[in-house]
Amino acid sequence: MVTVQPLVSEFTIVGRLEDLLLSSQGRIKYLSLTTPEADYVISVAKEQGESSMYLQPGCYLKVTGMRKYKLHQSEIKYKAYRIEVLPDTFLADDALTKSRPARAKILVCQGSSCGSKGGKTVCQLLAQELADQDLAEKIEIKVTGCMKRCKQAPYLVMPGRKAYGKVQPQQVSGLIQSHLRKYSALP
Repeated sequence: MVTVQPLVSEFTIVGRLEDLLLSSQGRIKYLSLTTPEADYVISVAKEQGESSMYLQPGCYLKVTGMRKYKLHQSEIKYKAYRIEVLPDTFLADDALTKSRPARAKILVCQGSSCGSKGGKTVCQLLAQELADQDLAEKIEIKVTGCMKRCKQAPYLVMPGRKAYGKVQPQQVSGLIQSHLRKYSALP
């Protein structure tokens, strides 16, 4: 029997913090980082997760860690071991300030449990509902890997870090109506 080992390398990403997911103890578990090239969801090592009070969405970070490319799953996992908040002077002439405007994001888990329990259908219905209500330009759906909430599959996180588990297709319209009401008033 042949085992396939993931390819591991070091990474450094400089980008704008869009959102972060905290554990019930207040430790940072995941960062959502935007660069002009791509968006990243990065898990945070336990040693680094204690610095949540210094991180606010919109600030710029330099994140260093390990990247694993899993050949059998064709996915890349990022784990941060060092997080630096960049000073405001960094922003003055940086190309990141010219990146696309920030949009609110709905994170939808597409890990194996969520995917098999209707996560793909929920994601498609979210996209359709956002388009129907003219919110697609203001709110982005971001598909993620496993968020480690498999017992709550399908799982999603709305803007403002409000999480929903065991989301059924018939609930999608109500979630959009109740949770994203404030975005419909935007120009």
